[in-house]
Amino acid sequence: MTTGSDDKKDKKDEVKATGTEESVADSQVDSTDDPSLEDTGIPVASEEDMVEAGKKLEEEKAETEENPVDAGSGSGGSDIPPDADDSEKTDDSDSSDDESGSEDEDEDEDEDGGDGEDSDSEQMSLLDHLGELRIRLTRCFIAIVIGMIACYGFAEQMFDVLMEPMLKIFQKQVADKPFLPEAFYKDFGRVLTEMLGERGFAHTDKIDLFVNTLQQSLLQVAQEGHFQYTYPAEAFFSHIKIAIVAGLFLVSPYVFAQIWGFIAPGLYADERKWMIPMAVVSALFFCSGALFGYFIVFPYGFEFFASFSTGGIQFTPKLNEYLSFCLKLLFAFGFVFELPLFIFFLARMGMVSSAGLRKKRKYAILIGFVLAAVLTPPDPFTQCLMAGPLIILYEIGIWVAYFFGKKEKRHLRKQAEAEAAEQAEMDEAADGVEDETEKETEKV
Repeated sequence: MTTGSDDKKDKKDEVKATGTEESVADSQVDSTDDPSLEDTGIPVASEEDMVEAGKKLEEEKAETEENPVDAGSGSGGSDIPPDADDSEKTDDSDSSDDESGSEDEDEDEDEDGGDGEDSDSEQMSLLDHLGELRIRLTRCFIAIVIGMIACYGFAEQMFDVLMEPMLKIFQKQVADKPFLPEAFYKDFGRVLTEMLGERGFAHTDKIDLFVNTLQQSLLQVAQEGHFQYTYPAEAFFSHIKIAIVAGLFLVSPYVFAQIWGFIAPGLYADERKWMIPMAVVSALFFCSGALFGYFIVFPYGFEFFASFSTGGIQFTPKLNEYLSFCLKLLFAFGFVFELPLFIFFLARMGMVSSAGLRKKRKYAILIGFVLAAVLTPPDPFTQCLMAGPLIILYEIGIWVAYFFGKKEKRHLRKQAEAEAAEQAEMDEAADGVEDETEKETEKV
């Protein structure tokens, strides 16, 4: 009896043990819902752990929404790998650098294009300058040829005008030392007209012309009041020379424009706007110097030279020598009258000042006499006639430098004030940039 009851108890205990094992297994399967975790030995998370993990995820999402830049580097960021992000960033930075570089190149090209003459002048070599000089000289030569052709039709009239100062000196000498008195020719013409008119002479209106011709012929017999030439083509070439000189004066504005155009690449942009006015003013000063020499210097100079003629010495000038002398003086006075303009140019470049020119006045006077001796014939009278105007023009140049020079005190003061104002503006702008950067750093 006892054995049977014991066996029944043992069976009941086995059934209870197997039932408890099955219930534990079922609870584990229900709790994990993942059959792969049955034999892995991974611990099962509780509900509290799951709630805490969800809160952490929500906090990380909120942080990524507030700081999207840091989201890519955080653990809770997007699923894009960091290598891909870095590659995209480098590509973007490279593209932005390329775009900024292209914009800088475009700006440089625009700046170069806006001031093309500066870039060309900086890159011009010696051969380029020589080529530019050749082109300018060719244009000047063509312009002078055109001016000569235009003036050759008036060469005879201009020849008479150029000979007139000397002829007036001859006539004055004849009046002072007459071969026959001037009243003789007048009375002779009047009496001859009355006598021939009473006798029925039909050409009494030509008697005055006859008397004047007779007077000129007697003057030539007396070796007074005429020029001579020994070379057969000398008179013809004299007309050619006069036409060339007249053509040069006619086209002088264009010639000076070519000269200033050759100098222009070495100037600043604000100084190049003076090129056309400078060319016109240069031509005016050049022509004014020639007119001064013709109307002021020629009469006094020729009278001085002709005063050495006596009864035993007759002054009979040679045509070629007289013409060369006149043209040389015309060019000399024309270039001398460019001195104020030359000083103006140097003063605008800041190379001279009125104070410096005043200190060097004595040297300028000496150089004026030396230059007059070189440009004029070797006689003291003509030298003084040129040195005097040259000294006066130097004084005018001092005042020109005073009003237009860059190194004058009032101009330097204005320049210093402008530079100080510009520096103050730059300092204010720099301070504003620093304040903005500090604010941005504080925000970050």
